[in-house]
Amino acid sequence: MQPNLENLKKRIRENRDIIDRISAKLPGFKGYADRADSHDADAIIRNLLADRIRKFKNVINAKSFELAKRGEYMTLPDLESLDIELETVVKKCQHAGSGASASLSRIAVTGDDMARLLEYDWSLITAIDDLEKMADEIRTASAENLGAVTREFASKLKEFEKNFDERKNVLLEVL
Repeated sequence: MQPNLENLKKRIRENRDIIDRISAKLPGFKGYADRADSHDADAIIRNLLADRIRKFKNVINAKSFELAKRGEYMTLPDLESLDIELETVVKKCQHAGSGASASLSRIAVTGDDMARLLEYDWSLITAIDDLEKMADEIRTASAENLGAVTREFASKLKEFEKNFDERKNVLLEVL
């Protein structure tokens, strides 16, 4: 489920043409547009992460319903705890700082800095891919194996959350 990065880059370049034409006519517009682009890209990535994590909540809720319907209540507390943790991570992704306050500064962000931030964001997206595979394991796990699968998923989710929290430091270094 990886996006076609070359196609995305091409579309961004095409859209940049209009910005470059406006920039040539309006002094100061280029810096404004660059900061706006960075802020928009950050919001898109955070929302992508939040949306994908929200899908994991759907898997957990469906599994909880399935188990409750069959009267298998032993692992429901683990699933409920995982659902709460997923909601916490969704909120973090949605409401994390985006470096918008740094946009008022006159710090120039280099191509290398942006590449570093994009690499970090890509690692988060890759981690979500791994969590998605584990969510599928939860979906198909038997009641006997569900506890172990849920604990492994929770551990990977904690690792993702830690890495997402670390993203703030990467943003601060870049901006």
